[in-house]
Amino acid sequence: MKFVAFSLMIGLSLATLPSPARTDSVFRVALSAGPPSKGNTYAGGAATAHFIWPALYDSLTRVDNAGTVQPWLALSWEPVTDTEWHFKLRPNVTFSNGEPFNAAAVKATFDRLRTEDAQGFLWQRQMIYYPKVEIIDELTVAIHTAQPDAMIAAYLAALYFAAPGHLANVGFQGLSDDPVGTGPFVLERWEPDRVTMRANSASWIAPKVDGLEMIFVPDATARLNALETDQVDIATVISTDQIDMVKREGHRVEMRNPNRILVMALQTQDPTLPMADVRVRRALNHAVNRELITKVLLAGLVEPASQPAAAIAQGFDNTLKPYTYDPERAKQLLADAGYPDGFSFDVETVAGFLPNDTAILQQIASDLSRVGVTMNVLRITYPQLLRSTLGGELGGQALMADFFNNTGDGLRPLVRTVNHACTGARPWYCDEEIQPVIHKAERTLDLDQRGILARQVIRHYRDQAATLMLFPVVGLDGIHRRVAHWEPWNDILNFHLVEIKPKT
Repeated sequence: MKFVAFSLMIGLSLATLPSPARTDSVFRVALSAGPPSKGNTYAGGAATAHFIWPALYDSLTRVDNAGTVQPWLALSWEPVTDTEWHFKLRPNVTFSNGEPFNAAAVKATFDRLRTEDAQGFLWQRQMIYYPKVEIIDELTVAIHTAQPDAMIAAYLAALYFAAPGHLANVGFQGLSDDPVGTGPFVLERWEPDRVTMRANSASWIAPKVDGLEMIFVPDATARLNALETDQVDIATVISTDQIDMVKREGHRVEMRNPNRILVMALQTQDPTLPMADVRVRRALNHAVNRELITKVLLAGLVEPASQPAAAIAQGFDNTLKPYTYDPERAKQLLADAGYPDGFSFDVETVAGFLPNDTAILQQIASDLSRVGVTMNVLRITYPQLLRSTLGGELGGQALMADFFNNTGDGLRPLVRTVNHACTGARPWYCDEEIQPVIHKAERTLDLDQRGILARQVIRHYRDQAATLMLFPVVGLDGIHRRVAHWEPWNDILNFHLVEIKPKT
């Protein structure tokens, strides 16, 4: 496998981390990277963005580890017509600058996302699904949808609210360095290598620690060293081969709830490329030994993926089985498709997207080479990943991506502006045959019927080998022994719940 140095990610040396002496009540987390848009949540962001934004901002709802939508800034919600929902808001909530959070603040956010100031943002593209927002009273807001939408409360878990007066003054770009939300922390500094925050004691979910630091450490070994030398409390995305080392030091390792299915998205829309042929896509799925990868490189923490939906998601079909590892079958399918000698392709990926990512890519490349397929890896940055994911701007013929089910919805990656389906800005997969079923599932308010339709769609994507399906994304965190409570919901870090053991 050839690795191409597409760009370099600037790291953080351990010398710049805090000294090992810990006499404060500041909670420190080592992340692999920060969001390209920093404190501007509306422009879109990678998974690491949701490790930071919930410390500063809140959404109307939040989805727990069972896939259940929980009240957050909204206490309840109900449909009054097929396309109008009323959300009852939590009383006595203020933004960190003193502005009130109320129905007017919710409406102001939706209205501003329709303006030219939000041009090109992920959330502006979503506004077509929410054509009108009305104030019913101070703590009741009516959100109209463009079509019946049973999942509105789940989808809005991803929309964070900034103080409307502050946003009007600084604009969306101003939020990058000066975010103001209702969350448990307030920003002090956003630097290239870290984000420093202090506790927001006025927050409705005030934290139990005095401060928070998110430190960007791209290298997994450096994150582990920072944990072992008492410089951080959490080392995110550690490798499976580091588990024993963490435990030997008296710390612990926990896996976040798997809610994303790792796939290799394939460019299927160019008829001149091999991946346009379903036989080639099935061949790739038969060629990769997922069981070896999950057992050895992922320590048996997850099983090979049978479908592009996580177990927590509506639409997950427990009758589906993974593609079998069958190199001979893969060779025959390639020959039938006109590629008896295989072919070569480039796949884009960021560094540190999951534990042992380099070894996993090497194993995939080795497996593919046995059936005559050469995979070249192009390393890209998180901003480039965002452009590839949202805009379909692939530099190669494939992209390491995921089917994200953080809303508890198996259809979420296949609807709206995501490039796994026809509705994407520049989809890498589009099958018009299944689109009517997707549209029907989107528009029903009957959750049982939606689940039936979703399973039909998921099965179709599996059978058509829309992607090279791999396994649930493993999010392993090393947790310092001084941390008494750590409770992420999926990939959302609930910082208001963090507790640190008192010094003895």
